[in-house]
Amino acid sequence: MRTFLCLNYGSSSLKYALFEETKAVLRGSYECRRLEDFERALEELRKNIQSVPCAVAHRVVHGMEHTSPMPIREESLKILEELAQINPLHNAIALKGIKKSLQVFPESKHFALFDTDFHRNMPPYARIYGIDYSLYQKGIKRYGFHGLSYSYLLRKSKEILQKEKPNLIMMHLGQGCSLCAVKDGLSVETSMGFSPLEGLLMVSRPGDIDAGILLELLRMGYSPEELNHALYYRSGLSAMADVSNFKELLAHMDSDNRARLAFDAFIHRLLKYVGAYWFLLQGKVDALVFSGGIGENSWEVRKVICEKLSFLRIEIDNNANRENKELISTPQSPVKVLVLKTDEELEMVLRLLEQIL
Repeated sequence: MRTFLCLNYGSSSLKYALFEETKAVLRGSYECRRLEDFERALEELRKNIQSVPCAVAHRVVHGMEHTSPMPIREESLKILEELAQINPLHNAIALKGIKKSLQVFPESKHFALFDTDFHRNMPPYARIYGIDYSLYQKGIKRYGFHGLSYSYLLRKSKEILQKEKPNLIMMHLGQGCSLCAVKDGLSVETSMGFSPLEGLLMVSRPGDIDAGILLELLRMGYSPEELNHALYYRSGLSAMADVSNFKELLAHMDSDNRARLAFDAFIHRLLKYVGAYWFLLQGKVDALVFSGGIGENSWEVRKVICEKLSFLRIEIDNNANRENKELISTPQSPVKVLVLKTDEELEMVLRLLEQIL
């Protein structure tokens, strides 16, 4: 029986899952605050895994136009090093982990799977920014992220809806938040862009922001490094309401005006994007899909969003919603509302089995 080890690198953690074919037999995570922590975590993980995995799959956030799964060889390591310059927050961590994994799992085949790959077929007019065309040609364009999550959510939605090419508005709402519009089974628009900073309000990232604000911050004396840290770690809901996570925001909403303001702004931005994607799909939407830590667990967010969309005849079962059921729309609702637990690690295995092994 073949075994697969999936490594999912976060900005402060390493999630792992070991599969026997498509059955998960071991899952866990390590807290990692420095690059060196990822190396130590992989050494510890190697001690805990008795057999040698057939393949090791590495989640890499930014792949630009590269397709995946990408076999990791000497030439592909050079590509990954170049990509680490584009997205130093996530890709540099993944590169560090990949190099260490090649040492601790030398007998396994290694593959990189890119989040950006899912959105690679978006039309050019949805990817281009209003800047010098030569920059677009050099790769400054919208790529989109959370692709492994969306790929899995699309796979599950097809099963539930019993439709091979559905139209969906999918929401990955967690520490990082994004939306994706799927038309006939393909991504046609997504809220994150060249980097994972664009789009929705997030726990520590600002989402859409006037570029003039960034120019003003530079004039105020922020260095590029300080600006990078502020945008990735000291913005969003945590900066607006002085909270560390979304659960804390909900707990303070009724007693703290800043928390209420941040929540209302989060809902407002989310609703704006859902409405825009609804029109992009010309109102032909089979399902709304909620996922991610917030999407899967916050019945409050789902209730508010669906109530604000009730004029589109979207109707949810409040009991099913509070219980985080997989299907929370009523039988009368023409648009299904799904709450799906994403599984990026399983998606990596399925992609390997379908395309490589």
